[in-house]
Amino acid sequence: MISPVAIRLNRGHFTMTLLFAVTLLFTACSKLTSDNLQKVHNGMTTDEVKAILGTPTDVQTQGALGLSSMTYTYHTSSADVKIVFINDKVMAREGEFK
Repeated sequence: MISPVAIRLNRGHFTMTLLFAVTLLFTACSKLTSDNLQKVHNGMTTDEVKAILGTPTDVQTQGALGLSSMTYTYHTSSADVKIVFINDKVMAREGEFK
């Protein structure tokens, strides 16, 4: 007969293994790489950038004098990237990968 303590320990081990596997899967599938950042160039739209880098961590928007400005920020444990758009077109990009 298996004791309740053994079942709880096995469940905890299973949960930790599952969590590790899911984390590894998302890390391995990340679009935020130095190679992909090099594919982003001036004039690209927000949709084109999302197709290459994925959904940004944060989006900030501003508007004045008929111009709209948007900054996509991508942040992970291994990268910090910012893409600046003016009227939905890339105007600048910067990134640091660890």
